[in-house]
Amino acid sequence: MFDVAKFSRSFADNILNEPNNQTMKLLKLWMLPLLLLPIFSVAQRNVNAIIDTVETPNGAAILYKNFTWEYLQNEPVLMSQDEDSTGLFSNQWVNSQIFAYRINVDSIHDTLIVLTSNDRVFSMPIYGKLFRGFTYSHKGLDIKLNKGDSVKAAFDGVVRYAKYNRGGFGNLVIIRHYNGLETYYGHLSKIMVKVNEVVKAGEYIALGGSTGRSRGPHLHFEVRYKDIPLDPLRVIDYDSQKLISNTFPITKRVFYPNDYVANALIIRIKSGDTVGKLARKYHTSVKEICAMNKIKQTTTLRVGRSIRVR
Repeated sequence: MFDVAKFSRSFADNILNEPNNQTMKLLKLWMLPLLLLPIFSVAQRNVNAIIDTVETPNGAAILYKNFTWEYLQNEPVLMSQDEDSTGLFSNQWVNSQIFAYRINVDSIHDTLIVLTSNDRVFSMPIYGKLFRGFTYSHKGLDIKLNKGDSVKAAFDGVVRYAKYNRGGFGNLVIIRHYNGLETYYGHLSKIMVKVNEVVKAGEYIALGGSTGRSRGPHLHFEVRYKDIPLDPLRVIDYDSQKLISNTFPITKRVFYPNDYVANALIIRIKSGDTVGKLARKYHTSVKEICAMNKIKQTTTLRVGRSIRVR
């Protein structure tokens, strides 16, 4: 019986690894009738039509049952039905913009996500001085580093976004993880992964830097669930560089802006109060007070008005 897989693998090895004149002529004659067949385009999109992959000097190549092949470059990730039964890596899979879901926190349904398991672990992207945390006006952690320091993926996942972002992040990598979370890595000096690339926790994905809106080398690290920001310190024990728990409850109460309601500090404006004075008194920033109360720095504070300061 003719072994299609063996023949295709042998043929690909000869063509892809030793592209001399004779084999190139053979390739052209062999490929011409196949290019006219409609099955060519179908096979490229049908996971069941794949026989094998082979390594070549130009990268990995996919072999198909109809004797066609292609280089595996920037191709959508082929997940098994079990791994992607919920459409995690196909629904709202956007490589051109940072936010893919654009949903409101009120549409989040309560659930429990598994952060780690026996075969999927957590890794701290980088450990350094934590000089800015999660606030209303700052949706992540700022971790000090030196330019060129290696940055690692926090969980196993697939790279959804990897390029320069003009919105302030600078060089930015976004990884969507198997638990449904996405992690953001901003201000990078060099990106070492490509979109649709599968990465493992602890794998180096970039070098730290100060690109974008940044005042010095640091990693801006965010954790989001369907675009909605989550304080990373609700998940991570920063000092021990470990997860607080292997699971995390997804409810409306744990997400911005609902997460700060329980600890809110609200005061009444007195004569002479300004946003700047309140920021200094309560050890916060003018920008933070304005963000929490949806006011501008120039807003006149009416005596007796209630305002949130923390």
